[in-house]
Amino acid sequence: MSDLDEFKATYFDECSELLGELEEQFTAIDEGERDADRLNAVFRAIHSIKGGAGAFGFTGLVEFAHEFETLLDFVRNGKVELTDEVVKLCIRSNDLVADFVNAARNGEELPGDYGAEEKDRFVALSSDGGAAATDDEDDDLDGEPMEEFDIDFTPVTVNLEADDAPVAGWRVQFTPHSELYSRANDPLLLFRELAEIGDITVTANFTEIPPLAAFEPFSVYCTWEIIVTGEKASEEAIMEVFEFVEGDCDIVVSEIAGEPEKAEDAEDDDADADVPSFADLAAEIKPAPKKEEKPAASAPAAPPAGAPADAGGKAAAPVGVQSIRVDLDKVDRVVNMVSELVITQSMLTQQMDENLKAHYQELVRGLEVLAQTTRGLQDSVMAIRAQPVKSVFSRMPRLVRELASKTDKQIKLETVGENTEIDKTVIEQLSDPLTHMIRNSADHGVETPDKRAAAGKPETGTIRLSAEQAGGNILIIVEDDGAGINREKVVEIARERGVIGPDQQLTEEVIDNLIFAPGFSTATEVSDISGRGVGMDVVLSNIKKIGGSVHVKSWPGQGTRMTLKLPLTLAVLDVMLVTVGNCPYVIPLSSIVETMQTARADFGTMPTGGKVLQLRGDYVQVVDLAEQFMLASEAAHDERFVVLCEAEGSNKVALVVDDIIGQQQVVIKSLEENFERIDGIAGGTILGDGSVALIVDVQGLRMVSAQRSAA
Repeated sequence: MSDLDEFKATYFDECSELLGELEEQFTAIDEGERDADRLNAVFRAIHSIKGGAGAFGFTGLVEFAHEFETLLDFVRNGKVELTDEVVKLCIRSNDLVADFVNAARNGEELPGDYGAEEKDRFVALSSDGGAAATDDEDDDLDGEPMEEFDIDFTPVTVNLEADDAPVAGWRVQFTPHSELYSRANDPLLLFRELAEIGDITVTANFTEIPPLAAFEPFSVYCTWEIIVTGEKASEEAIMEVFEFVEGDCDIVVSEIAGEPEKAEDAEDDDADADVPSFADLAAEIKPAPKKEEKPAASAPAAPPAGAPADAGGKAAAPVGVQSIRVDLDKVDRVVNMVSELVITQSMLTQQMDENLKAHYQELVRGLEVLAQTTRGLQDSVMAIRAQPVKSVFSRMPRLVRELASKTDKQIKLETVGENTEIDKTVIEQLSDPLTHMIRNSADHGVETPDKRAAAGKPETGTIRLSAEQAGGNILIIVEDDGAGINREKVVEIARERGVIGPDQQLTEEVIDNLIFAPGFSTATEVSDISGRGVGMDVVLSNIKKIGGSVHVKSWPGQGTRMTLKLPLTLAVLDVMLVTVGNCPYVIPLSSIVETMQTARADFGTMPTGGKVLQLRGDYVQVVDLAEQFMLASEAAHDERFVVLCEAEGSNKVALVVDDIIGQQQVVIKSLEENFERIDGIAGGTILGDGSVALIVDVQGLRMVSAQRSAA
């Protein structure tokens, strides 16, 4: 990969983050939070995307983003009213920006008129809102060549705001580099930003322009001096304006102690005499005060977390918080090395018998320290891979808006727990399942406004998307307040399609889970939303691939809740090591409720022949792993153990094993990548002695055992 390719990859990673931020900001704006901070954040994001696109020559993206940015600038300045129609235009345009970015990433060319309608709308709104702007500025931005022109290299002074010069202010020396223009930045936008702070006087200096023979087309010869005055003017506020172009220009900000000199008319014969020299101004200019030179007693206390923004409108950044962008492959290599370290530490621990422990106590203590250090290192590496589910949740509001529009329904989306962190590998597998679940809730769950009103519900339905951590798992919940699952219709369709037998009696839980059957759909007509039966089965298969499970609970007339139970990480797992027929197996510790000896257990038999465990008034399904995996158990029945585990939702299953070895950490290895999927087995691992142990899939065993009993 060349340096340019690396830079492009970094740019596209930044675009992904910025597009996610734009989605979040526009969602808040659409909900009514139309404050200046939101608009500034949107403007900055579009500006950053445009700047990088200009550097790499993505012309289509630059042109569209430039017109979009111009409209946002007029909205920020109050020249264009942020109506609902303008918000919808911006949200639609945000999707087009994403399309331009994806096309640039994939090396594709979009049609030449792609986004033309939106660009025309930008121009129309900007023209209407910018009527108060000077015609000269508009002519400068049009970019059309002039037939005849004369170049006058005398300094030009433009007073944008002030009629009377105030008595104090700030002098800004602005020297752009060629990179500033190559990234499609426009100094005029910066000057407009400064004009929002206070009254400004801009002086353009053309004295550095060389003779035509020495003129370089891509060099920069024009610099500016800006005088900024007003109560809002401060060094921090001025530097905030130029933060977009930091590194692409030289900025010198000086405080003016007295009344700044007024620039004379640019048409005077002796123009050089009208421009004050730095030597003449030395007496009235003093350096801006530095924060570290202030007395300690006057230094303000650090604001607490969540403190409001300062007077300049800029929230205080947390002290010492820094970040770097690291290739995920490098992190994965570290994770693999930590995994091997976990295996090695487990091997050393298993080699310590009682004789060695008695004679080499220092070695034992060293191994204990190694175990603690390994665990701390593993937790730290997993934290590096962890990302908030916000990156997935932020895509859902747009999906809900589109579904509400297509189905003529009123739907609002509520999100909770967006900052819950989960392994990046798991997050990458979440997008499709969540999309299908949201589509199912919007199409089959939430009713139309008239039906909701007839049922005594608010006309606007609600879909609630939440995330929370529960032990070693993450729960992703999609809940709606719709009509719930029509179980009679589900059973009828299932029997028509042969999913269940004609006389088979099912519990409510089993009926609800029939929606995950391949090809199953309750839609009467095929549409672009549903009807082909390829939605919820995708949810189940994708979640199972990452070791998760899906649970559905519905209340007729009140709504449906679908819960995804996902592992925190796919790399290292805390397990209980057991033996069955002299073969090692591991059970995830997060699913274990309790253990007991079979001699103390109260077993019973169902009419189908399956075993159940009576425990504190409840009956729990029993799965004997020796029978399940067709192994010969040498342990006596009363000497075996029962491991009570949680399955989906509130369901439990009792696993019967020969012996319990103990608790340890293992490294998860996929069976599907190296062999094939096996019902009841979630994967494999390598133990400290080099042997292979299979990881038990508790929910899978429960379903397989139930199917065998029914058969």
